[in-house]
Amino acid sequence: MSFSYLYFVFTLHVITLASDTDWCYDIQKSINNPCTVPRQWKEVETLCGGTNQSPINIVTKNAHYEPNLTPFSFNGYNNAKDCPFKNNGHSVELELPENEMTISGGGLTGTYMATQLHFHWGSVDMDGSEHSIDGERYPIELHIVHTKKSDKSESGGSAADSTSESGAIAVLGFFLEASPEHNSKYDGLISGLSHISGKGNTTTVVGVKLQDLIPDKENLMLYYRYEGSLTTPSCNETVTWTVFNNTIKLAPDQIKEFYQKIKYPSGGAMAENFRPTQKLGSRNVFTSGVEAVLPHSRHLLISLIAVYAVSAS
Repeated sequence: MSFSYLYFVFTLHVITLASDTDWCYDIQKSINNPCTVPRQWKEVETLCGGTNQSPINIVTKNAHYEPNLTPFSFNGYNNAKDCPFKNNGHSVELELPENEMTISGGGLTGTYMATQLHFHWGSVDMDGSEHSIDGERYPIELHIVHTKKSDKSESGGSAADSTSESGAIAVLGFFLEASPEHNSKYDGLISGLSHISGKGNTTTVVGVKLQDLIPDKENLMLYYRYEGSLTTPSCNETVTWTVFNNTIKLAPDQIKEFYQKIKYPSGGAMAENFRPTQKLGSRNVFTSGVEAVLPHSRHLLISLIAVYAVSAS
């Protein structure tokens, strides 16, 4: 067997391995898994090096109050549906029935149709939310992905505008944190994790109601808004992000199920599947609640009063 043949076989194996693994998270990379980690994504996907990338750290004192960020209208979020639930190799994803659940209002320009939801999580040693609030991260982050309905969808045409257009996608982001109490509303999803351990595994979650998976509507008044991107390649900068202040509570044992039951394609535990925060750059973050910026204003007012008192004495 010639050296050139062995070299060809080895090279083909490496190329095949790289194409199979494609992009990945830092925890996945090893000598046997030479995949492309987040800091390298821009080398294979140009858009990942853009100036409007997600996720970000939301600095609440710098958020601009925007009165047009009104409460959302959720249509169909209370409809019970049987939904496919799968391990896509990077997360777990619940596929939502087309045109059944929509959102409008909330400062959005039009109606957006829910297409899927997925999660990002950490490990026993690390919180795994993608966004952070004033530097604080949470164990899990839920993303409900919506695409903008076009005029064509109303007449039987394409259901959504091109995902390459600005504002074509609206993602609702929710933080999940640990609580002493068990959250029975998540039982169906979390039970399903045992059936989708490996990449490509699929099960069905029966009777899913999106409204059960998120806080009550009255607790969704305060949120943050900015324009950003998908947080996985191809990193398209077409996403209107809404990150809610109110959290979803899960018991610690429920949180552990995510990083104990789900596996990466390599067979290792799927953990820490989040992209690091990106630079905000020249973008602004807006908030729906004036109370979100009041603490900073109070601090400035107290400082001014203190300065005046000192100068007057």
